[in-house]
This record gives sequence, structure tokens and C-alpha cells, in this order.
Amino acid sequence: MEVLDSRVFRLGEKFESAEFLFFGFLAFLIPFLVGHPQLLVGVLVNAFLVAASLNLDAKKVMGLALLPSLGAIARGMLFGPFTFALVFMVPFIWAGNVLLILAMKWLFGEKKADYFISLGAGALLKAGLLFSCAYLLLQFSLVPALFLEAMGIVQLITALAGGTVAFALWKLGARAGLF
Repeated sequence: MEVLDSRVFRLGEKFESAEFLFFGFLAFLIPFLVGHPQLLVGVLVNAFLVAASLNLDAKKVMGLALLPSLGAIARGMLFGPFTFALVFMVPFIWAGNVLLILAMKWLFGEKKADYFISLGAGALLKAGLLFSCAYLLLQFSLVPALFLEAMGIVQLITALAGGTVAFALWKLGARAGLF
């Protein structure tokens, strides 16, 4: 599928592999080592996901989408005594990350839509999915009510802020002649 392979920047295989390893390392370690505050961790993770969506092929970026939640679970303290409930959200977090990535690849990379419109659409899709799933899981008493905020407005804010950080880094890189 062409959309999944769209890239704003074409890196050589050696550089693409190095970037994948760099982003993968950070995507896992930031939630694992830093853990809190959720806003900082979320902004950084979303910045990596958005930046990677612009530079890497789909298979590599999809792999990155899995790592942050695995780092959070491995840390075991993101939601204190509610960490176990996070396990129920993991497949939906992965899907939310994939929605953000695909929105950026398709809207910005393929359709050449405005960066911030693409980011806004991806962030809304991600936050909407996560909030809806958290709400449904809350109805079955599988997650606590605090997940509604964490998987709703906080996800929207961190996706938008992370995408804005990625944009700033992209522009700085372009000015420095890296892209």
C-alpha cells in the first residue's frame, strides 16, 4: 500500500535503521525510566512517533507504536496500584498510536495536507479511540475512572504537543541542512 510507504524524507537504509533504533530505544526507555509526569512522557513519545512517521517505512514505524506502552508496563508504576488495569488498554494504545502514524503518513505524507491539520486529525482519532475504549472498559469495571482523563484529553494534548515538537525539530533540521 503506497500510503504506508510514504515518507517526507527518504533516508538511506543505514540511516533509516539507525533512526529506527534511536527512536525505538527512546520510545521504550522514556516511559520505563522517566515514567512521570505523564504529560512530559506523552509529549516526548508522541514527538518520536510523529517524527518517525515522516521518515520511516510503515513496518518500522508500526513497531515503534508498540514500545512506549511496553516500557510503561515494565516500569510498573505509571498508574500506581492501577498499573494492572493498563494491561487492558495496551491493544487500544497500540491502535491509537497506529492511527496517529497513519493519519500523518496519509494526510501529510500522501495527500500533502497541512501539517497541523494532519496532526490534529491524527490526535483526535487517537484520543477519541482511547477515550471510547477506556469508557467501555470502565463500564465493565476493568479500568478505574481516572483512565477517562488519562486516555482522553491528556492523550489529545500530548499528541498535539508532541507533533508540534516534531515539527519544530523538523524545521530546525531543515535549516541546518540535515533534510
